[in-house]
Amino acid sequence: MIRRVALALPTISPLGGGVAEAARLQVKALSAAGFEEISVHTLDDRMDKVDPKQWEKAKLHRHRFIGPMNYSFAPAMLASLLKARPDIVHVHGVWQFHCAAVQAWATMTGKPYVVSPHGMLEPWIRARSPGLKRAVSALYQNRFLREASGFHLLTEKEGADVAEFLAGQPAPVIPNFAEPFVDDGGRPAWWQAGYETRDIYLFLGRLHEKKGVMELMAAWDRLSAEDRRFRDRALLVFCGWNDGIAGFEARVAELSSQFGNVLFVGPQYGPDKKRSMGAAKFFLLPSKSEGLPMAILEAWAAGVPAIMSPECNLDIGFERGAALRTGFTADTIHPSLKEAHALGGDAWSNASQRAKALVAERYSEESVRTGLVSLYDQAAQWRLRR
Repeated sequence: MIRRVALALPTISPLGGGVAEAARLQVKALSAAGFEEISVHTLDDRMDKVDPKQWEKAKLHRHRFIGPMNYSFAPAMLASLLKARPDIVHVHGVWQFHCAAVQAWATMTGKPYVVSPHGMLEPWIRARSPGLKRAVSALYQNRFLREASGFHLLTEKEGADVAEFLAGQPAPVIPNFAEPFVDDGGRPAWWQAGYETRDIYLFLGRLHEKKGVMELMAAWDRLSAEDRRFRDRALLVFCGWNDGIAGFEARVAELSSQFGNVLFVGPQYGPDKKRSMGAAKFFLLPSKSEGLPMAILEAWAAGVPAIMSPECNLDIGFERGAALRTGFTADTIHPSLKEAHALGGDAWSNASQRAKALVAERYSEESVRTGLVSLYDQAAQWRLRR
């Protein structure tokens, strides 16, 4: 019987993006499942950005790491897992040291673990730094994945990413969920007088090459030059942190100087994050690779239709009229922006309502709790049969 559950992940800081947020919401969901204890084992990283109240349902174990952040060697994590005595460990993300720590824990205790890859085994991700990834895979990660007692998949598509590691383990699709959106009526810190007449096109999250943000700005440049009404009414707002995109800030400054309709306002946390979402008319994610992006679910919960690529793995948004389809090249983003600009008041209101309804129907806290508890039980049984 599963009584004690542990989660292992590199960081719980908002800088961890959707992985950290998904883990936080899982703790929230699991806290109502009656477990004796839920513990979280992570790095002591940017804790100044963490709201302790959001993790109060779990016992936090934070560890210093040695060496580069993108590997996060934290040997004390194994000791904290052994001390916490979980019956199962849920691993979030791959390619970093926490996977090795959990594998060592499982070898020493004979207990099961399940893995949420969060899209990190997609071909696009594997193709980046291939030499390093081959080394990590050969050293321990392939064995870690093959010895997992179960996988938590966010999408059907993710099943192909883990197929080579499956040998009968349970691998259900359990989407993330979004909390209900509460509008406090306030404006974000970046708001200025006159924005009331603007249509806010919002990008919120980690600014990474795979998100298509440079291609988005190229399409924005083209449409602003072509259509004066779009240029004067639309406002592109980037909320997030630059994760290695050379020339991003310079490109924003260039467009801002030329058209006056692009802003980079940095990361948004707490009330400002919600207020930024509440101010948006459209949410943008022309991504080249995703697991299941939490930010789109949050946008839909706020009634904000998305302009997103199929690589976001949320085709149901297209089917239900909660999203407009785009690609991740400037030539494919450009017509999507034109389509959004032409969307009239009633049509936009209908899309907004469909977005809210979709989240309420398909991405609920109860469905995540039920799915995870069932996965843990199945994984424990699978481990016993080995």
